[in-house]
Amino acid sequence: HTYIGRREKLHEEVAAVVREGTAAGLLARQEAVSMLPVLVLAPALPLRAGSRVLDVCAAPGNKTMQLLERCAPPPARGITGGGGGGIVVANDAHPGRVKTLHEAIARHCRRPGEMAALVITCALGQNIPVPTFEDGGGGSGCPRVVRGYDAVLTDVPCSGDGTLRKDPDVLRRWHPGGGNCLHATQLALAQRAAA
Repeated sequence: HTYIGRREKLHEEVAAVVREGTAAGLLARQEAVSMLPVLVLAPALPLRAGSRVLDVCAAPGNKTMQLLERCAPPPARGITGGGGGGIVVANDAHPGRVKTLHEAIARHCRRPGEMAALVITCALGQNIPVPTFEDGGGGSGCPRVVRGYDAVLTDVPCSGDGTLRKDPDVLRRWHPGGGNCLHATQLALAQRAAA
């Protein structure tokens, strides 16, 4: 059986479509709250075709894919090429999580234009370098060098206690030290993202 939360069972036909769509890379199952960061980021920052975006703690990859859809949209009808000219740098600190990110991207059959706009890195987010990009110059004909990103998404590591609704065992494992020991890392990631 496929369940929505702990009690609500999906209709078997719907469950079959969800399983098949996920296996084929057409669907990505995700908590609704996990979709919010990209949606919240969109109107507040210039997140559009051509944007330069850093996803600091990118794995497992659903937010990265949302960012790719916004920064590297399909080209306009009748125009060939990748469309958009944006870039998404997806980073994670742990090689195993980077592998998960690669697998998610491959499983979801991203468009060539999106793949051309994606760079995957493995580095501690608090130490990730701030690159420079060459900008088109805004019509002046002279390219200008721009430092940094248009937007940075940092979904910092957490204790996981917010998943109590779907995993009651979290409460048995919970201890205040779990969140406290992550605080320094969370702060360092946030400070680097704001730089």
